[in-house]
Amino acid sequence: MVDYKFKMYRLVIWVPVFFGVLSIFSCVVMATEKPTYTSEVFKFKSTSRSVEKPVIAMIAIPLKVNGPLPVIITQHGSSRDGVVFTGGEGRTDEYSTRLIREGTKRGYAVVAIDAFYKTSIKPVDKGKFPNAIQYALDLKEILAMDARFDRVNIFYTGFSYGASQVNNSVDIRADFKSMPWRATASAEPGCNVISEPVQVAFPIMLIKGSESHYYLEPCLYFEQLLGAAGINVTLSIIEGANHFFSTNGRITRGVAVNGCRFNPIIRKQDGTIQFSDGSPATRRLIKQKCFTKDAGSGKNRLLLDGVIDQVLDFFDAHRT
Repeated sequence: MVDYKFKMYRLVIWVPVFFGVLSIFSCVVMATEKPTYTSEVFKFKSTSRSVEKPVIAMIAIPLKVNGPLPVIITQHGSSRDGVVFTGGEGRTDEYSTRLIREGTKRGYAVVAIDAFYKTSIKPVDKGKFPNAIQYALDLKEILAMDARFDRVNIFYTGFSYGASQVNNSVDIRADFKSMPWRATASAEPGCNVISEPVQVAFPIMLIKGSESHYYLEPCLYFEQLLGAAGINVTLSIIEGANHFFSTNGRITRGVAVNGCRFNPIIRKQDGTIQFSDGSPATRRLIKQKCFTKDAGSGKNRLLLDGVIDQVLDFFDAHRT
């Protein structure tokens, strides 16, 4: 059971939730010259891999839109280079920041999770990233108990590391609880380490840049696995885009999990891991073969707005 513990801010609105109370700080965010949405910052606790962790999230609620609202939960990538939550305690990335701005214009409540809250995790600490899919599942249960939100129209998306968490939404080992996602969108996942998928009722979109340093081949393989499992999958390739959906990409030194380009790792239902060619794998082999120092750079993000539109169009098409 999730133990919800919340911190009070200067202005507090009490909202009943399942087995707990949600303490919300309300403020108006200036997305343009005129406010287009209000934002609320809240905290909860989630149990991931048997470890209870505090999580912070921000929800953006569009102005002048009658509820119940469809909801998009969005997960940042390894770099939190976007909006800073009120008080400076939480952060998200540029992908989620633009999704908040455009999603609220279309009438969605958009919720950004900070999976690195109260940690010292840096973008290069790839092996330390948490299992944030569990944070999203717990958050989905919380939001579904709030009358402001439409429990049958809750969507999930993320960029890079966040996209890998979206890919985990079809993991055969996942705990979906009582309510599936309406649809999911994975923006620039690496796909070098993927899960054996189980057939799910919701569709998934994979979006890749043709010039990404997280190469296309493992995601093509993942697309085949998804299709074979009976999952409704859409792959969109953005021509000329690097990992950051930019046109000025180049290879630089850093840390990237992109070395298993032609032989990705698969996490099996029985807990074992293997390469796609069937040979056994270990965590040590993953570090040796999949982790490289060939990172990517270039962040003019000229193609990112088009990606945001694709994601929102995909979600619009699957709203009830």
